Amino acid sequence: MFFERKTKTQNILKSIWFPFLSLGIFFSVFGLFGPGPAFYTLGGIYFLASTFPIVTFLKTRNNGYLAVTLFQIFAGLVFISVPPVIEDKNNVGMLPILMVIMYALLMVVAYQAFNRRLRWRGEEIFELAAMPVEDIGDSFTARPRPAGQVPVSKTEMIRFVDFMSKNLIAFPFKEENRVVFVLTLPGNDLPYLFGIKKDYQEDTWVALDYDGNITVNITEKDYLLFKMDLDFDQICQSLGDVFSEFLELSQKGQDSKIIDRMNALRLNPFA
Repeated sequence: MFFERKTKTQNILKSIWFPFLSLGIFFSVFGLFGPGPAFYTLGGIYFLASTFPIVTFLKTRNNGYLAVTLFQIFAGLVFISVPPVIEDKNNVGMLPILMVIMYALLMVVAYQAFNRRLRWRGEEIFELAAMPVEDIGDSFTARPRPAGQVPVSKTEMIRFVDFMSKNLIAFPFKEENRVVFVLTLPGNDLPYLFGIKKDYQEDTWVALDYDGNITVNITEKDYLLFKMDLDFDQICQSLGDVFSEFLELSQKGQDSKIIDRMNALRLNPFA
């Protein structure tokens, strides 16, 4: 799909800061204390970092993050196995086997990443919502807006919530009479995943109640993600339409078409 983007490109550093930080710490420790402590430190970093993807997996059931968790654990095991080999090259132990497993998991993680299965997809949702909006006007007002209605049963809602969460499309908050889907950009997910942030009111969200009513709230911060001052009423309505379309596809068992619509945008999978 070729189109002129209406959203600003996100900073790629939000997604790739970890390896650069790890390498920086590794070389700093290496220079100060030598290779042994450096590899032990790097192993500790990877063990600690594995808590982030495992929490994501437990909260979303996204299998890609299980692969990331296993990769980081085995990478940590590889790194802490290196110092004994440096001291005695005949003492390789389990290192070769651990390296084979680590590289195999790395291939799995790379495949998941290139297929956009490891990034929160709020940016693509914003882009889909902006595509049909042509009118310009600085009309932002901070209040939720009704955005249509779509019939939905409780069973269909449960299935839709699971799909949206597992595919990192939105972070759901289940309330008594509705579900609120928070649109999360890459790098902004951790406060929700770790339970630090329990209130979605300051974020962009789409609520769907069990009567099928759709309500949209876009924050000023997220409104500024658009390159132009798109008509605010229209962008809110369009965002509601995107969720309505996704729900209808889910009801028909055509979940793959939802993923296809987002993938067709071909946004940078690492940005």
